[in-house]
Amino acid sequence: MTLQEAAIYGVIGGALPEILALYNLRHAQESEKPSWLVSPFYWLVTSVMVLLGGATVVLYQKAGVNVNEFMAVHLGIATPLLISTATKEKPKIN
Repeated sequence: MTLQEAAIYGVIGGALPEILALYNLRHAQESEKPSWLVSPFYWLVTSVMVLLGGATVVLYQKAGVNVNEFMAVHLGIATPLLISTATKEKPKIN
């Protein structure tokens, strides 16, 4: 798989959770839809996270990890969790 293909599969994976969230809102009345749905900030952050899904897969490939299409999609899906875990403060041990 080329780096470009890896990035595309990662972006697809990164987009899947957002597509699912929007899909779950499909039957909501207009008045029940969350305000973040039309927020430019939400869409900016979402776009960045989706693109980071693709970048994560490219980084794995550049590091020499053999990534197939399924793993690339999975890494794209998991990227927000990976970032969240990496940025959490570690517990202080006395």
